[in-house]
Amino acid sequence: MINIQVVKNAIRVGEIVESSKEYGGNKHVLYSKKLQVLYDKNLPTSLKAQQLSIVYFFVSNGIIKKIGQTSGKNGIKGCLDFYCGAGQDDPGQARFVINWLIRDELKNSNKVEVYIKHLESVEVEIEGLTNTYKMLVPLDAKALEEASIKDYLKISNGSFPDWNFQESNKQVPAHIDAAFAAYRAERAKGK
Repeated sequence: MINIQVVKNAIRVGEIVESSKEYGGNKHVLYSKKLQVLYDKNLPTSLKAQQLSIVYFFVSNGIIKKIGQTSGKNGIKGCLDFYCGAGQDDPGQARFVINWLIRDELKNSNKVEVYIKHLESVEVEIEGLTNTYKMLVPLDAKALEEASIKDYLKISNGSFPDWNFQESNKQVPAHIDAAFAAYRAERAKGK
């Protein structure tokens, strides 16, 4: 287990909490309330939704639980909204599992935070059909994630963050896997 304080130049995005807003739709949902991010006041607004190469860290009580990456057009906000809405939409297993684990941490009165590191987009020349254009292009966020995981493995003597199931080739806990299957079956009924 590694503390987030080990990570050089990490920027705190905010804290994840349960929203106070109740679900108002008529489809089957697992949770009546989504999760939401309380963004730090010091986080530049432009950084929230800017398309960048981002590695993110889900942290519980200072301990890194998951390392992931995104370079989506809606920046870290889009990525976190994606995780926070799982259980009220049609998530894939990975999103469903992380949402579940965050909720478990919150139920146990643990503080769940998100930190990031990022790389700015670079200007490159792109050849179209007949012309060449200068464009800002994000770098591969996967490389940033891989470098972070490589360092994590060195520091932790070869163990992955608890929630990096895919990278560590570990099975998702059986009770969460069963809950995911049951949830998908209920959603498929159209309730």
